[in-house]
Amino acid sequence: MKIMLLVAVFICKFFFKGLLELTSLRALGTLSDLMLSDSWSRLCFLLKSGGFVMYPLLAASFLLGMIILERAWSYRSLGRHLRAFHLECLNAILKKEFESVRTLCRAHPDLPSAELVSLALERRFSQDPRLQSSWVRALERKRRMINGDLRKSLWILGTIGSAAPLVGLFGTVVGILGSFQEMARLNSGGFSVVAAGISESLIATASGIIVAIVALLSFNTLQTRCTQLILIMGLQMEELVDVLSEFSEGSECGSKF
Repeated sequence: MKIMLLVAVFICKFFFKGLLELTSLRALGTLSDLMLSDSWSRLCFLLKSGGFVMYPLLAASFLLGMIILERAWSYRSLGRHLRAFHLECLNAILKKEFESVRTLCRAHPDLPSAELVSLALERRFSQDPRLQSSWVRALERKRRMINGDLRKSLWILGTIGSAAPLVGLFGTVVGILGSFQEMARLNSGGFSVVAAGISESLIATASGIIVAIVALLSFNTLQTRCTQLILIMGLQMEELVDVLSEFSEGSECGSKF
């Protein structure tokens, strides 16, 4: 996962650097003699040259970065604590140290496994026979809700990856139309008349492709990691069900719950 994220960042850096050099060294028409002093100035020039579609692409890039960092950090933290918490909980349950299990669950309020364990113990040893008889189904429903929470925001990465090239292409089409309108206004033909407008409008397409590449690489990487975590939690839940099923329904072990 770390390697894929580093590759995505490298590709983004490589393409943006190439675009910045292209705009600073090969700008055509009246912009051919423009000397840009630093990267910030070149970036501003890039946004201006690409047209109005560069602003939604820039906003999508910021959103993309925030989602990648948040999901990567969340999955990394979850993967680091998931196995240790599960083993500690199972050992305490097998020893019938249910108060220790409650303390452990309270110590990890943000861990999905803690929510599953708390719900399992509460339902399994409930004084209400209706809740006790449906504790496995309740646990499965809770697990599905957690799975949905783990996948949150990933759809945004997929949407950006699919829409960014189309947004860039739309900007290119608008730029080319503007170039032909300028040619009609000047009542002259030839490639030299529209070359500057077309070259600048292609920046939008290139930017959309860059954003899409980073979004799709990140989406596939995070989606794979999310699937792995969901599988691990599913196996751990099955093991938890097997252990708790060995206790009799009238056991006093869960009276504290």
